[in-house]
Amino acid sequence: MIGVDFPKIEFELFGMQLLEPMALITDSILGVLGVFLAYKISKIKSPLLFYKYWKLFFLLFGIGAFVGGLGHAFYNQWSFYGKIPSWLFGPISIYFAEKAMISSHWDENKKKVFNRISDSKLMLVYMAWGLILFFGNEDKISTQPFLPVAINTILGLLTFVGYLGFKYTEKFSVKFKFFWLGVLILIPTAFIFLLKINVHQWFDKNDMSHVLMMVALVYFYLGVKKVSEGLKQNN
Repeated sequence: MIGVDFPKIEFELFGMQLLEPMALITDSILGVLGVFLAYKISKIKSPLLFYKYWKLFFLLFGIGAFVGGLGHAFYNQWSFYGKIPSWLFGPISIYFAEKAMISSHWDENKKKVFNRISDSKLMLVYMAWGLILFFGNEDKISTQPFLPVAINTILGLLTFVGYLGFKYTEKFSVKFKFFWLGVLILIPTAFIFLLKINVHQWFDKNDMSHVLMMVALVYFYLGVKKVSEGLKQNN
């Protein structure tokens, strides 16, 4: 079904009326995967900021995904307030992915410019998010604050992870290809959300996007892992 969302699935647990069990399940898997990959990266012994920042990305992204699933499930109890933690985790996790890729740039002047852009973008997205949250349309308060978070994610991943990953593939090593390939895997999620592409009530646009995110996370991790293996071989 395209252009229309299915009615949210309701289920009862411990006497509570909960919503969207599949969003809870896929978000939880996404969360566990993110934290697990952060743990795997923490095993890489290197002083480079590249690994520190990617570890923080996976950790914060994973936590954000997990609490996001709870926000979906407990919407009847928490209203849109349950979605606020995941909205807050989104921009800061993307920020660390950006910082990771910027840290590998060969031009110190460009690195400073990219860092300023990334820092400014983070502040702007939180300002926009706050303004929409407090002054936006009350009828759309459960979805509108997600807009600046989504735009920030798209811009951050396309430019700093996708574009820089492609440039590093050309200049440094083919191992960086996993970063821009991961971004390519994520691109369909934007269309899935915008066009409201829902395959089934039990596998809607949220679930489809979560599956693609899982694959993209694995690709990002492979990029980090392959780059670290390349450095070991060069030492």
